[in-house]
Amino acid sequence: MASKKLQENLDLLRKIKLQGVNEIIGNSPKNRLKSNITEDEANLSQNDKYSNELNNISSLPDLKAINNLDDLKDYMSKFKGCELYKSATNMVFSDGNKSSQIMLIGEAPGHDEDVQGKPFVGRSGKLLNKMLEAIGLSRETVYIANIVPWRPPNNRRPTEEEINICLPFIRKHIELIAPKVLMLLGSTATYALLRNKEGITKIRGKWVDMEFGKLKVPTLPSFHPAFLLRQPAQKKYSWEDLKMLKKKIDES
Repeated sequence: MASKKLQENLDLLRKIKLQGVNEIIGNSPKNRLKSNITEDEANLSQNDKYSNELNNISSLPDLKAINNLDDLKDYMSKFKGCELYKSATNMVFSDGNKSSQIMLIGEAPGHDEDVQGKPFVGRSGKLLNKMLEAIGLSRETVYIANIVPWRPPNNRRPTEEEINICLPFIRKHIELIAPKVLMLLGSTATYALLRNKEGITKIRGKWVDMEFGKLKVPTLPSFHPAFLLRQPAQKKYSWEDLKMLKKKIDES
């Protein structure tokens, strides 16, 4: 009986298709501008949202016993919970001054970073060096890390799952460095930590106070240097962000 009913439905669909119908419209309209987020979800803090999302991941790092950078690096180098390590040449941990009060966070390693084992050493890294020099800083006076420490194949954007698996690493990294100011470079780094609904063009240049454990850090989203290489006209906005960063550093 069930197979007969199925056949009847298939025949009906074929007839509909032959009549030129290629889209099914519901009987009542749906407001697609209305958010599906409940009021309770909307009131969650950034840390609550972060914790809820991590609860959906089956393989997460346990960093409770980690209290220094060497142990964190050692733990990450042995971690097998993220498949990206299989295709990466090196784990890219960090670069710069670990005593710095200024921390910069990018997306993930590219080809040059994967080969050399350091963040921001390719074309975007050279541009970042010039950007820092423009406000009297350098790689030796800041601390640099990435959301994801392994290069995604073909330099693709990290997936949501990869970001969430690696998120405890960068949060612990921030706790251990305890910077006075934090700059997020690009949409991936910004979304990973802020879970913002606005795009990077709307949220950049706006300070956000972020909590990492007991640490509270003023955080500034900005464009990624790789984006600026593709869109040079946007450099003027990054310059404004850099001046904001410099001002915040001088005030702290």
